[in-house]
Amino acid sequence: MPGHSGDIWHGYLPDARPGLRYGYRVHGPWQPAEGHRFNPAKLLIDPCARQIDGEFKDNPLLHAGHNEPDYRDNAAIAPKCVVVVDHYDWEDDAPPRTPWGSTIIYEAHVKGLTYLHPEIPVEIRGTYKALGHPVMINYLKQLGITALELLPVAQFASEPRLQRMGLSNYWGYNPVAMFALHPAYACSPETALDEFRDAIKALHKAGIEVILDIVLNHSAELDLDGPLFSLRGIDNRSYYWIREDGDYHNWTGCGNTLNLSHPAVVDYASACLRYWVETCHVDGFRFDLAAVMGRTPEFRQDAPLFTAIQNCPVLSQVKLIAEPWDIAPGGYQVGNFPPLFAEWNDHFRDAARRFWLHYDLPLGAFAGRFAASSDVFKRNGRLPSAAIISSPRMTVLRFATAFASTINTMKQTEKKIATGPTTITVTIMVKKG
Repeated sequence: MPGHSGDIWHGYLPDARPGLRYGYRVHGPWQPAEGHRFNPAKLLIDPCARQIDGEFKDNPLLHAGHNEPDYRDNAAIAPKCVVVVDHYDWEDDAPPRTPWGSTIIYEAHVKGLTYLHPEIPVEIRGTYKALGHPVMINYLKQLGITALELLPVAQFASEPRLQRMGLSNYWGYNPVAMFALHPAYACSPETALDEFRDAIKALHKAGIEVILDIVLNHSAELDLDGPLFSLRGIDNRSYYWIREDGDYHNWTGCGNTLNLSHPAVVDYASACLRYWVETCHVDGFRFDLAAVMGRTPEFRQDAPLFTAIQNCPVLSQVKLIAEPWDIAPGGYQVGNFPPLFAEWNDHFRDAARRFWLHYDLPLGAFAGRFAASSDVFKRNGRLPSAAIISSPRMTVLRFATAFASTINTMKQTEKKIATGPTTITVTIMVKKG
């Protein structure tokens, strides 16, 4: 691209039309010890691409190289970005804006929610379109929930390790294109965006908010042995937290950690969040491993991304829910997020399970947790905590309330996955005070 403004390179392509496939080749030094891994032989995904065409396979050509660059061209097999039309007729759509104190969130997997539902038409089961079907909306209304929280819908990739085992990533916590919808949940990849927005419009009409579980803490490029898809080849040193030896700080357990204190990465993350709100009318976000958002590298309430969200007239008006930890030292930050954020209340989770399953928790202790854990979330001006019972990252709700303990063998894991709709869980928002 011929020009750049600050950290952004840009150019004008007058003949570009919807449906055009494209990718980036980025030139620069190959200096792994310094964190630079530029390789123009590799076609890269636009970090802001709205649609991706192609599969993220475990292929040696989708690697930049380790100590030495791999100069084999991969354009023939690399996934491509697709130019799309963002225009959509929202008609009279308006966000429900349910008050926090009245909010009850139902957490679900797009596919798992409807894939086995006998009353949903077969051709749309497990898709975005099914979320807005009258049968599903009636079901959600009967439950009495006020918001549907969707597990990650941004385009994700299955880890190479899983592919070699003949498995795939089901949950979606391995993002590769954070502005693009995962095409496998669409009836047609070309209409994924409209299918998703149709569902949101229908849910809003029924008074149900839509919250996205979003992964801003790492990418599908994983560790140094992982694939090269996008950020690593565009500006590895800026996008990721890099150690002095050129390797990644792995504060997520996924091989890399996004550097959300770097100005360019803050802008990128903020733009991503605004896109989902402005283009898709989502009502909020649940942030996976949200302590990473506050790392500078130490955790700070005034970290750059927190400040950017607070100062944004769009993002400061939607629901923000933090999973308030990561796996690094100092990563447990329950009760320490800035006032705009509600936080997962694991104190309530543990107390509720103990009270329900084991009957060995004093009534007063349970009451304190049920009344919003004021000993933990006691700062003035903060939002209520999210009183979680279970989630797909734990034991599914049915098992959590039926068994005193679990054995996490592969057979047990397969049993949990095979339960289909029982992987859906309820998260109650408890108002403080």
